[in-house]
Amino acid sequence: MAVLSKCAEKSWLTPFWRQKMSALLESPRTYAEGMCLLTSVLLRAQLISRELIEIFSQWLRYPSANLQLTAMAFFAELMKEPPLEKRNVLKTLRVLAEKAQHRSSTIRQLAARALGNAAGSMPVEVRKHGRQVVQVLQQSLADTACPEVVAESMLALAELVRVLQAVNLGSAFEDIARATKMFFESEEEYLRYSALRLYSVLASSASSKRSFFAGEVAETWVSLFLHLRDPDSAVASARNAPPMLERLRAVARRGCLENGQRLHPSTFEILESYDQQV
Repeated sequence: MAVLSKCAEKSWLTPFWRQKMSALLESPRTYAEGMCLLTSVLLRAQLISRELIEIFSQWLRYPSANLQLTAMAFFAELMKEPPLEKRNVLKTLRVLAEKAQHRSSTIRQLAARALGNAAGSMPVEVRKHGRQVVQVLQQSLADTACPEVVAESMLALAELVRVLQAVNLGSAFEDIARATKMFFESEEEYLRYSALRLYSVLASSASSKRSFFAGEVAETWVSLFLHLRDPDSAVASARNAPPMLERLRAVARRGCLENGQRLHPSTFEILESYDQQV
């Protein structure tokens, strides 16, 4: 509350956001979201010091679940805009990968978010630990009892695939693609969105895996076409990745898949309708 008061005095935080943040932090159910929001304010106010990072780094190792949760929420947001002095932050990457297997689903979700944000903001540094991080996030895709963890892991993998590219992923590329398409028909919109966003990145990075990915598209083309008209606009927009969308259009122009299978007439109507909308 002292930090919030200081931010308010400096006009970094309006009364509305101060009240909202306080409400989030007071509820155990939304505490992690509130901590992420507070960290974003601290980043904007340039109040993240080396000492503060060191304190939260220590909390990652504390036996207290509450302190670990607080630290994980802090680093999940910090990794979006890590300080210029990155050595202290890099020390935590291995710990974050370990936390992706924590017994708490909230901590696992925050760990995946932190790793994905780190890949986007520190690509060179993350490449050094890329294989280890990819392996951990792959394992999280099997955590179907916690769909929020799966969704966050797919978004994190999308960032990692963008950084590492297919050529550096080896057989993990194929494994990720096969696991991802299993969520295309999920009832949860956020799972469909995350899966299609990751699949779009896989398509953009598939230059060295073109033969494999052509076969994957042949198996999933019905879902890909149908999701152009997904009831959730965010899910539909995840198909906007140029390489994937152009491939769908090429299939439509030919009227058949690479294996010669003819398309159902409805697929042409779907793509035509989508093109008119965009």
